[in-house]
Amino acid sequence: MIKVDNVKYTNVREPFIGLPQETPVIPDEVYEGRLEKVLDGMKSKDLDYILVYADREHYGNFDYLAGFGPRFEEAVLVLDKEGKMQLLLGNECLSMYKHSRIPAEGILYQTLSLPNQPMDDHRLIEDILEEIGLKDSDKVGMVGWKLMYPVFGTEYVYDVPSFIVDGTKKVVGDKNVVNATDIFIHPEYGARVINTADEIAYFEFGAAYASDAVQQMLLNMRTGLTEIEVSQFGTAGSLPTSCFPKVLSGHRIDLNMVSPVTNELKLGDRFQATMGLIGGQTNRRGFLAYEEEDLAEESRDWLEKYAKPYFAVAANWYETIAIDLEGGDMYDMVESTYPQEKHGWWLNPGHLIAIEEWMSSPIYKDSEITVKSGMCFQMDIIPFVESKYAAPDFEDGLAIADADLRAELEEKYPEVYSRIQARRDFMINELNIQLKPEVLPLSNIAGLYRPYMLNKDKAFVVER
Repeated sequence: MIKVDNVKYTNVREPFIGLPQETPVIPDEVYEGRLEKVLDGMKSKDLDYILVYADREHYGNFDYLAGFGPRFEEAVLVLDKEGKMQLLLGNECLSMYKHSRIPAEGILYQTLSLPNQPMDDHRLIEDILEEIGLKDSDKVGMVGWKLMYPVFGTEYVYDVPSFIVDGTKKVVGDKNVVNATDIFIHPEYGARVINTADEIAYFEFGAAYASDAVQQMLLNMRTGLTEIEVSQFGTAGSLPTSCFPKVLSGHRIDLNMVSPVTNELKLGDRFQATMGLIGGQTNRRGFLAYEEEDLAEESRDWLEKYAKPYFAVAANWYETIAIDLEGGDMYDMVESTYPQEKHGWWLNPGHLIAIEEWMSSPIYKDSEITVKSGMCFQMDIIPFVESKYAAPDFEDGLAIADADLRAELEEKYPEVYSRIQARRDFMINELNIQLKPEVLPLSNIAGLYRPYMLNKDKAFVVER
């Protein structure tokens, strides 16, 4: 186990892994496999139909089957137990049904449109569902995006708009509509938890661009620039985000979830840069400094008190993650080496990542859910410290792949696999973080942490 005394602050070269030049396209057979997994989930719950709700921010479960999410509007995917699918869409998204990766009928449901748009063809959802074939006594699973039941509450609690839930109940009866989001995202058995080689390659595309965006912002930032000016060094372009980008400095760090403004970067400020795209998020937080003397005197013990312990637990996380590891064991490792009481973290120390930045997590106290080949994780331990200090933080995504999955990935996507191997080599040989063979970093700067963020030469490594 890596201890704080094993963490050394020294010269470390900057890795330049490169970016994907072609967006991977998930093949039809993967979508067919996805449909079969969802139908199996429906069968396990004895469901006749599921209704999958989506809006612009929460569309991962919808996209899993349709291959797209609604833009601006909301949407509802209706799937019966035989595999027939309808897409309820608003005015501006209706034409998108033709591009559904699983063939589907498109139905105009104008309530899903933007406010005050034309409603000439308005119909109630209960009428649409009856037309599709739903009838009294059919059992319907309502799929939102939060994992509520069976984690807490009852199966009659939903995170879907009431006009959809209430209309469905009018057709099939109150007790026949149950929460079924777990079919998609439960960390133990959800359909979306295990990824194929094609899906990992697709996620690597977003993770690579997200990490490159943060890397370029960090390399080009300097005091005197504004947060907005730093954000313009990001290289993600208009790629779809999984969480809003952040560039924050100084006192604005305390606001946490806000976008950049014209706040000027100053020597000694706290600083954070974040980019999350489909497949991965990269985050870095530390001090705008070259060395300890650039900090306020009261903060100059930060490297030893907070930054080194954080790097130690993160390095241990990377070395611990493995196939068959129980989530509770990872939680216990983090708690025993980096106690909550001292460092203030309280969210899950790691979680699953996909189209969403946070899909669900098998890592929590006493979790018996095991890490499996095909899972994609975010190394994500978030400390909370006194405001005179920067809360150290570096987050990146990775995939878990057994030998067979790695061989398939290398055969189908040799360039993706080559980038993954380059990242592994950097972490193992430059940072001395010893990864298990199944750990595949998806971020170009995975494991790299320069706590004094203006010093582009020095970073933490493990010294044994």
